[in-house]
Amino acid sequence: MVDHHDARMILEQAWNDLANSAILPRPALRITLEEAMAMGSGSRSLKYLLVTGIVARAVDPNIHPRAIQAASKLPGAYDAGSLCKQVIVEFERTKGNLFGLLNNPFANRALRYPEHDKLNPRFKNRTAAICVHDALELVRAAEPEEVYAVLVHVLRLAKDDADSTKLMDSGSRSLDRTRRFLEKFLEPVDGGARLAAAWGAILELTNERAEVKVYNPNQSDEYSSTIGDVEIFVEGALVSASKCKHRPLTADDVERGLSKNSRRVDYTFVTASGFTPGEKGTIFKRIADAAASADVTLIETEKDFPAMLNLLGPYRRAKLGPIVLKFLRQMHELDCASEAATLWNKS
Repeated sequence: MVDHHDARMILEQAWNDLANSAILPRPALRITLEEAMAMGSGSRSLKYLLVTGIVARAVDPNIHPRAIQAASKLPGAYDAGSLCKQVIVEFERTKGNLFGLLNNPFANRALRYPEHDKLNPRFKNRTAAICVHDALELVRAAEPEEVYAVLVHVLRLAKDDADSTKLMDSGSRSLDRTRRFLEKFLEPVDGGARLAAAWGAILELTNERAEVKVYNPNQSDEYSSTIGDVEIFVEGALVSASKCKHRPLTADDVERGLSKNSRRVDYTFVTASGFTPGEKGTIFKRIADAAASADVTLIETEKDFPAMLNLLGPYRRAKLGPIVLKFLRQMHELDCASEAATLWNKS
């Protein structure tokens, strides 16, 4: 049994420590937590499970954070449902939409088991289920001081997410405001995640029946099966890919991109900083040659993005910022996501 009074006290204490940047779990645990908290709205019940397990472990080091019911055979099993409904849910109501504002998160059929198991077939989002399972196991092995740091960091992530979502306005959006947002947002050249998120957002708004996936260009794709930083799927089939370069595009970039496109899907090169000096002619000729046998195009953000934003119209433009934010979170670019939210409101 977890003492609910102690749980409320430690939640409030952790909330008051959010601004203390020195309170952080070790990198491996922090990354796992950020992955778990970045899952979409379809994984809200898993977020409650994660936070409940962390709070329980912070109150009582003997608790097993993956336990859901007291009848579980896991050592340190407890009633997670009552702790969540009577403490976590009530705490959230005083702070804002931290985890999804569910009234009874453990009413989800996937959580009607003695303990959380990443192989539970009830979870539609298997990736999220595995991520939360792994995070809770790391929490179980952590020392009490780090468990508290985990709680602070999870609340920090949830608050940042809630604040960013709250900043996003709805309705229509003028072309001038949207252009200013993208110009300011794309000013820093920090590896390509900004450009990939912006291009992915434009593609999602113009391919409404397709699934757009954005991958972090800052991460090595040496062993990845992807052929671009942004890919479009229709009914599960890859139909288009894009290589995004925030720095000047080189002829080698073009060759590497084309060499990956063995499936001959539509392929686009997107550059936000033009071309490497002396290589522009070579790049244009190589792309023109490739376009003779496949759909290969070149997008220059400064020249082409304004026309694309104009074609979106005011109501689809209003969704651009939130979608950019979504892709940045999926790429675990949390600081960049927070900056994007602020720029979207100020522009």
